[in-house]
Amino acid sequence: MLRSARTLAATASMAILFATAALAAPTATELFFERPYLSNVAVGTTLTYAYKHVTAEAKLGDGFEETLEMKVAAPADDPTKRIADVLIHRGSKEGEAGPFPTMNGNPIALILLERDVKELAQLTKGSPFYLRNRVREHLSSGTVTPARFSFDGREVEGWKLTMLPFAEDPNKDKLQELVGRRYEFLFSDAVPGGLYSIDVVTPKADGGANIIETSLTLTGASTTPAVK
Repeated sequence: MLRSARTLAATASMAILFATAALAAPTATELFFERPYLSNVAVGTTLTYAYKHVTAEAKLGDGFEETLEMKVAAPADDPTKRIADVLIHRGSKEGEAGPFPTMNGNPIALILLERDVKELAQLTKGSPFYLRNRVREHLSSGTVTPARFSFDGREVEGWKLTMLPFAEDPNKDKLQELVGRRYEFLFSDAVPGGLYSIDVVTPKADGGANIIETSLTLTGASTTPAVK
């Protein structure tokens, strides 16, 4: 009986060990830059995202809403690779971005961050190169924690990447209230394209209401049958 008890204890310990390993968080770099999200998306798939930008004051720019459609294809010479094109709809206006030849990461995240950097540069009169570098640096060192959220009517498990790239910046005085800007990304392998949402929030300096809120959320995926 003693041997059985020891066997059970050892089995339980191994189960705990494997469970802990399975739950080990990826690094921020792995989560944002290195995971091959689009390689798991079938050619002919369109991922649709809702984009919303809200400002509290006219001097901070206009608010707007958009729908972004990312169409996933493959180059003719290599069906294992992926190319993404993005159509952007804002009211009756339409734009596009891409093509993005990529295997790692999700190009939609890069589109949002590029817009974010341009906005910061316009509002602060600062260098977009400096701001872009600060954001990129913190993307590789942000905090990653387990997350659970709802997608397509079901609960999924994933990871939340959080960063405040300007909180300790040596030039933060020039950013004024924008220094508190906070970024949150939700990722999950259970979500097409890996990225579920991005929320970028800028609170007032006194910690009160937000002065700028930007969000991007995956709303669905559809697949066009291949033409034979």
